[in-house]
Amino acid sequence: MDDGIVARYPKEVVLKTGGKVYLRPLREDDVERLYDFFLNEVSEEDLMLLRDNVKDYYVVEGWCKNLDYDRVFPLVAETEEGRILGNATLHHRDYGWSRRVAKIRVLTCLRCRGLGLGTAMVRELLEVAQLMGMEKVMAEVLSSQKAAMDALEKLGFQKVACIPELAHDYKGNKHDLCIYLYTVRPQWDTF
Repeated sequence: MDDGIVARYPKEVVLKTGGKVYLRPLREDDVERLYDFFLNEVSEEDLMLLRDNVKDYYVVEGWCKNLDYDRVFPLVAETEEGRILGNATLHHRDYGWSRRVAKIRVLTCLRCRGLGLGTAMVRELLEVAQLMGMEKVMAEVLSSQKAAMDALEKLGFQKVACIPELAHDYKGNKHDLCIYLYTVRPQWDTF
């Protein structure tokens, strides 16, 4: 990954309440803070929708100890005191048919919902995708996550597919999985 991308941080974000958070890449020393975020800032419902068991300390430790920004660019939002309030990732490959396609995942704490944090994190990852030369960015959302779907659409994502009853939540309820796609503008097309 281009060192210039990492050098852009930290970045200040002002939430709708006027509060400030700072965006920056995940670091090796973030294990305890990120684990605390998953245990204390995220609802059980949200945890059950994640791909990995983040209640397992070793899962979180593995992410922090095995950082590879060329494969996954992890972004955190933290307070001035260092408390993590959001986690977002941009997953990409440098080979194969999907080398110009990235996938994003975003999770914010419950008390930050509706304050613009998730939107700011997605926008930041879209900028990173553009700097990396990505052409498309994909997001997967459950049909029950109406606020997330609305936010993606406001940012320019388009729903391209919906797979019926593909996902099961922690209560065993089935949900449709909606796939959204964003077309990244080339860097030279930004002015």
